[in-house]
Parts: sequence; C-alpha cells; structure tokens
Amino acid sequence: MPNEPVKEWVLPALIPFAELKTKDLEECVYWLLDAMGAKDLEWRLGGAGGGAADGGRDLEAHFYTPSADNEIESQRWWIECKGRTGTVEPQEVKDAIVNAEAKRQLDYIVIATNTQFSNPTRDWVKEWQLTHDRPKVKLWDHAHLERLLSRHPDVVLRLFSEALSLKGRYQAMESRFWNKLEFVSSRALSDLWKGREDIGATAMGTFAAIVNEFANGNITYRPWGAILSRKSLIDVLRTSLVNVSYLLIRSTKGGIDQKPICRAFSYLILCALALFPAEDVAQLVTDAVYCRFPEEIPEFAQEYLLMPIANQLLSEIQDVCSSDCHRISTIRTALTEDKDEVDDYWRRLDRQGVDEPTSRSFVRIELRDAPCNVGFPVGKDHDCPLFAHKASVKNFAELLTTIKTVAAFRRAQAVEKRKAEREHGHRTGSDT
Repeated sequence: MPNEPVKEWVLPALIPFAELKTKDLEECVYWLLDAMGAKDLEWRLGGAGGGAADGGRDLEAHFYTPSADNEIESQRWWIECKGRTGTVEPQEVKDAIVNAEAKRQLDYIVIATNTQFSNPTRDWVKEWQLTHDRPKVKLWDHAHLERLLSRHPDVVLRLFSEALSLKGRYQAMESRFWNKLEFVSSRALSDLWKGREDIGATAMGTFAAIVNEFANGNITYRPWGAILSRKSLIDVLRTSLVNVSYLLIRSTKGGIDQKPICRAFSYLILCALALFPAEDVAQLVTDAVYCRFPEEIPEFAQEYLLMPIANQLLSEIQDVCSSDCHRISTIRTALTEDKDEVDDYWRRLDRQGVDEPTSRSFVRIELRDAPCNVGFPVGKDHDCPLFAHKASVKNFAELLTTIKTVAAFRRAQAVEKRKAEREHGHRTGSDT
C-alpha cells in the first residue's frame, strides 16, 4: 500500500532507458544504491568478463543491517552494469558470476541492465544458486530498475527530472533536502510554486521549499510562508524547529552553509509574528527547539540552537529599519552581506586572487537627538531598542516583541508605498 502514491510521482515512460548505457547506467545505479542506504560506495575497474567487455566500471558497496540479536552486520555487494540495445548475452552474465566467485567475502552480486535477461539466463542463475550459497545473485532488468526508481523519486529528480510528476518533484525536493541537505534549481521551485495547490504540501516539504528559495536567492518571488493558514504556519514552524539540532549539526559536519537554513527559520518566525502575539511565538519556538524541557539542556547548547536564528532575524530587521533611519547609521550585514561583485570581477583572472576576510567588524552610529520613525520612545538617555538588544536565550521573548512592533510598522509603510506607486503609475498612464 505505501507504494500506491509513489507510482503517481514517477512517469516511467519518460525515463530514457534506451539511452542508459555505460556511464549513464552506472550513474543511475550508483545513485539508486545511495538512496537505498548503501555505504562505502566505490568504483572498481571492470573484471575480465563483464566489466572489461563493457569498457566501464563495477561498483562495490556495503549495506549495514541489524541481525536477529540487533548486532549490525555488513553485507558486501558487487554490482556490474550491462547497457544494451537488446537482451543481455547469457555468457556475459555467466562470466560476471564466475568472476565474482573469486572475490572474498562477497555477499551479493547485482547485474543491472537497461533492457532484459533471457529466460535461459535466469534459469541458469537459479541452477547455479542451488549449489552456491554465496554470493546471492540479483538480476536488475529494465522493469526492476523502473520499480526502484519509482520508490526513489529523488534519484529521478537528479537524473531525469522530466520523468517526475509535479507531486513527484515536490516529494523529491523534500527528500533531497532532509536526507542530504541538497537543493534544487530556481526553475524547479518556480514549477512547484505554480502548481502549489496540487502538490500535496507537507510541513517538512514547505520548510524544504523555503530553505531552497533562500539558497537560490530570494523568498520574495515565491513567499511560501505567506500563503500558509494560521494552523499550517504553526505546524511548519514547530515541525522544522524540532529538527533544528539535526539541521545545524548536519550542515556543520557536511561543510554546508547554514545561512539559508537560519534565514528560513527567521522568515517563518516573522510570518508568525504577523499573526500571533510575540509571547506566544517565543513560547512556540523555545518549546520546539528545546523539546519543552529547556532546564535539561545546558546553556551553551541552548545558545547553539537558538542564537543563529535569533541573530539572523534581528540582523535582517536592523538592516531594513535602519535603511531610512535618521537616528541610526550602520553597515548593513544580513541582507547585503557580500561586496558588489563588479568591484573585484577581473581579479578572478589574477593568480593571487583576493584575500578572504578573516573577521568582520560592524559600525553603528546613533544620533541621540534624532527621533525614531517607528515611534519608540528614544532620546539622549534611551537608545533604539532594536539596536540596544543583544540576542540571548533569556531575552528572546522581549526581542520578538520589539521585532513585531518594527515589522508591523514597516510592513504597513511598505503597503502604503506600493499603493502610492500604483496610483502614480495609473495617473502617469492617463496623462500619456
């Protein structure tokens, strides 16, 4: 029963099996094994039989599975690919199996093809297996590869994106993010956005889409958080925050930039602040991040989990609010962090390159006799609360209260600005 919806995700007729030969077939099988949980995948030079005849490579892989007494056992697999236009030659299969016998401690041999195996070949394998306990022989033909690809749409997205239905592309995007922290293209996100009513969105999939948008550049083009109902927004925010430790630790170990992830969290919190009291949002966030038991989490761990998100949100709001502020002048950091690429464009042809900055320092100048556009009670003895805040675990709720006030004012201001621009455009059009 779990396979029923999967069949709707993948469109097998659009997978170019006839073109899957040599390296293309090898790549397809490699990523299938990876999706199936294989470890220690290594390419090997083809043997004297099948591999050499194909002019390709063989694959060695290991699967680690629990035994009946919960001990982890390693299974060693050897995989040979036979890309063909017709039925695989029986002698190729026999040679591959006989050669595999010589490999020590081999548990399985897989012979994969984009076409099929003849009945006499399958009969020979069955007879051979009766007198050989190891290795076990698996024949993956066109139909079997099709079934495996249907179970792993993330592999189809990687190799044959046109063979996925819209639901399949959404599921594959979700799977690639949560399992591998990999991103899809802006074009793929655009297609998903256009069909958002029909993709069967999930909380984890929506968060994956938001992170993908930030990884590609700009959430404004497709504001996934803004279209959520109140209930859905809470669900997405809570579900994603429960996994914050996994995401931060996984990205750190994998050398993956955490910024798109932190920006996605801060964006969802901002969406929530537009709909709910700041205290409620703060409680939701901390409950999810700390699994409702902050007293059991050391303070340094609390800061590790929450502060990247809090600092990202605070920095973004500071950037926006200071952009037209007469009181505060600051170097903008969160939204325009990178220097204009034009300045150093031709340095990419210099052998020395450009020195990468080892640290960044930020400057803020506050004119204490200037008023606050938002309406905070500032003066010579009262600094701007948005910049006076230093994000911490203890003042998180207070921080969100300040951000909610700024966001409400600035959002209303932006709406009025757009309205005035539209009216001006209509007048200008009438004049011409």
